[in-house]
Amino acid sequence: MKDFYYILGTARNASQAEIEAAYEKLARRFYRDGEDPDEFMDSHFREIAEAYDVLRDTGRRRKYDAAFKRNQQKSLAAFKLKYLNLAVTITFLVVTGLFANYVIHSIRGRAAKKTTPKTIVQLLPKPVAVVHPQKHRKTALTISHVKIVPDTMANHPAPARADPGPAPTASSDSVSFVTLHANITGIIYLHQEPDFNSPVLAKIPNASRVRLLQKGRTYCKVMFNEQEGYVLNSSITGP
Repeated sequence: MKDFYYILGTARNASQAEIEAAYEKLARRFYRDGEDPDEFMDSHFREIAEAYDVLRDTGRRRKYDAAFKRNQQKSLAAFKLKYLNLAVTITFLVVTGLFANYVIHSIRGRAAKKTTPKTIVQLLPKPVAVVHPQKHRKTALTISHVKIVPDTMANHPAPARADPGPAPTASSDSVSFVTLHANITGIIYLHQEPDFNSPVLAKIPNASRVRLLQKGRTYCKVMFNEQEGYVLNSSITGP
C-alpha cells in the first residue's frame, strides 16, 4: 500500500494547508506542460496527484488512514511470524542434533560394553591326598585358588614350561669359566630364574667370560660381575 504522506513529504498529522502547500511545491517541479514527455517525471507527478486527491478530502483521508494502519499491523504481524518460525526451526534443529548425539553415544557405549573381554575361570587341579610321614594319616592338601584369565588369552598357546632346573655337574670346589656367544642382537640376557619369562638381571656383552656354576638341559647357572643368574645353553661356546 502506498504511503501518500511520504509521497507528499508531510507528516501524518499535517493540516490541510500543509498538504496543499506540499502538493503545489511538488507539482511545480514535476509538472511538464507542453514539454517533451518524460516517463520518470510523469510517473512521479501521477503519484503526487493521486496522494493529493485522497488526502485533501477529509472523509477519504480518514478511510485511507484506517486502511493504512491495518495494513501496517498485518505487515508487522507477518514479520513477527516469520522470525518466530525461524526461531522455532532453529530450536528444533538444535534439539534434534542433541538428541541424535545422545543416541549415538548410547549406542557406542552399549557396543563397547558388549566387546569388553570376558573372563574365563580356570581351576587348578583338585586337592590331592598326602600321607604324613610320621602320623601315617591322610591329610587333604586343599588347593582352592582360582585363576582369572582374560578372554583375550583364551586362544593363545600356553607358555612353554620352565626348565626343570639345572642338574649339578660340578662340585663347589671346582671352578670353570666359559665364553658366551650372543645372537644377532649382540646381547645375552641374564635371567633370575631358568625361564625365559623371568626378570632380566643384567645384559651380558658378546664374547664375555663368565663362571659356570651349574648346567641344566636348557639353561646354565653362571656368575657375571658377582651376580648369579641363568643363560641359555646355546649361548655357551666352550671353555
